[in-house]
Amino acid sequence: MEEVWEVSEENVIHLPSGETVSVEGEITAEKIKEVARSRGIKKFIVEDEDGNALSASDFPRSGEVFIKEYNEAKGF
Repeated sequence: MEEVWEVSEENVIHLPSGETVSVEGEITAEKIKEVARSRGIKKFIVEDEDGNALSASDFPRSGEVFIKEYNEAKGF
């Protein structure tokens, strides 16, 4: 009998502080808001691994996302 292997992709949210949060299942917009809120981040943007901005309609998704604090004076 063949041995079947499976590679499971880890779903991770990267925070501005450098901290990472592993997520069970797909990353949702609600989970991102929950993680940001629990870390005191009020305004932020979310980017994918390539630095592309993501919107709520891009979720749920798998892989890695990066939360970047939004600075109104600088526009990012």
